[in-house]
Amino acid sequence: MGLTKKAPRKRVLFFTDRVFWPANDGHKVVLFNYCKGLADKFGAEVHVLTFLEPGQTAQALSVCPEFIKSVTLAKKPAKQTVILNLIRTLLKGVAGGPIQCSIFRSKGVTNQLQDLVGELEPTHVFFDLPRLSPYVDELREYPCGKVLYMEDTFSLRYQRQLRSLNSLKKTGGVAGKYSASLKGFVAKLASLPVIQKNVLATEAKRMRKLELVAPQRFDFVVLVSPIERDRLAFDTGASNIIAVPLGVDSSFYAKGPDQTPRAKTLSFLGNMRNSANADSLRYIANEVLPLIGDVMLEVSGEVSEDLRQELEANEKVMFLGRVDDTREALRSTSVFLAPIAYGTGIKTKILEAMAIGVPIVTNSVGNEGIGLVDGVDAFVADTAHEQAAAVRRLMEDRELASRLANSARRKAAEVFDWKKSLENFTAMGFEPVSTDEGGTDVA
Repeated sequence: MGLTKKAPRKRVLFFTDRVFWPANDGHKVVLFNYCKGLADKFGAEVHVLTFLEPGQTAQALSVCPEFIKSVTLAKKPAKQTVILNLIRTLLKGVAGGPIQCSIFRSKGVTNQLQDLVGELEPTHVFFDLPRLSPYVDELREYPCGKVLYMEDTFSLRYQRQLRSLNSLKKTGGVAGKYSASLKGFVAKLASLPVIQKNVLATEAKRMRKLELVAPQRFDFVVLVSPIERDRLAFDTGASNIIAVPLGVDSSFYAKGPDQTPRAKTLSFLGNMRNSANADSLRYIANEVLPLIGDVMLEVSGEVSEDLRQELEANEKVMFLGRVDDTREALRSTSVFLAPIAYGTGIKTKILEAMAIGVPIVTNSVGNEGIGLVDGVDAFVADTAHEQAAAVRRLMEDRELASRLANSARRKAAEVFDWKKSLENFTAMGFEPVSTDEGGTDVA
């Protein structure tokens, strides 16, 4: 019997804009499972170079998951550097690239990245989101695969947010989590609708230019939605755009507390510091709940004090804050109500609700890339009146609610389980590790 030659072990470096553990939001869930899957399923050695997001401290690096070999903290660019970057970017117009890239660029981080790549000699370097993509130019001479984790087509997301600005009286803004770090006059300026509209309009154009050239600058571009992958591939004619879909740990979410739905209790889930989540909640609270009647919406997830104060007079909304177990929080409610104000890609909250087994009411944006069949897996409705009617129907007909929830749970397990999603990494040259018995390890 001849010996089978093993493929050399891959070594990957993830360059990220935030520490992604614990995996308590959609973006972190993806990064966490990508790294875990590459380590466990493909036997890759995973290293991380990361910035900190607002609210994170360097202490988070000391408790990294065991599947990560090493973590290096990227130096935060000095304020003077960021200001100069912003001036250069704005003076160049659309050709200057997305404004958000200015926040992360510095010579110090370039040196860190080059030193790490020189030391580790990775087979692949993953750049987390378009905001870190300019650093690819600093690795032109390094013989590693350059991968842009684009996640979504952000230009479309910003266009949708811009349209939402025209319909909402108040919005979560354009700074997202970074709004918490804005102070005084700058914070007030950033909250003005006219400023938000101009920032979103120009950033959408800048991001679109980046999206169209990314397949030429990187060896691979990764999106979480096959729909957006197909759309960008059509627009660019590129063949190196890959979908590694957002997944869900269906076996984990299928376990846990029993289903004990309380009458007239609804649920919504997400980090409310995220503008899309905050604006979705505003829409639900102000447009949908008044049409349903006597109900209580329980909101799980981190929330800003401004949003809490804005909705504190609404007796139909209760903030639970960050919960230890979303399975218990959602299974104790009758309906998961999640029409999404704007966004792109696949929504983590919808997949989790599917896997948990709670009946869902969402809209076309929430269902994008998932393919829930209206009236079979969930109710998908695009007006407040239709969404309210769907909620009332599910509360009144528990047999229907159970049937839809079970159908959605099956779809989560069959289509969106992480084990299936991670198989798409083979398009980048990763091979599942062999077991002693000659099969492959798919755990």
